[in-house]
Amino acid sequence: MDYNKLTEDLKAAHNASKDATEFTVDGGTANVDKVFLSLPRAREAKVLAAIKAAGLYCRGKRRWIGDGYMLTVSKGQGDVNTKAVTVFVAEMERRGYQVLAYRQMD
Repeated sequence: MDYNKLTEDLKAAHNASKDATEFTVDGGTANVDKVFLSLPRAREAKVLAAIKAAGLYCRGKRRWIGDGYMLTVSKGQGDVNTKAVTVFVAEMERRGYQVLAYRQMD
């Protein structure tokens, strides 16, 4: 696993999600949508360092649909968060990662 590439890809997806939500009004249903990133056989400490270096938040490896990392990618509460997660997931998929959107209304 190239952890420097992971950091750069996370930064690119984060920037794409921020750009996509720049003028979005944060209305709609409050939610706790997150991005679930699966990285089999990756070293947790290095993944968490890459996530932090990309300006994102993750508490640690979780089990949801397999093992992975639940990422907070937006400071939005409603529509901004939903759109940010959608764009982030699409960008990471485009870059070849196994990633899912976790959706939950607050």
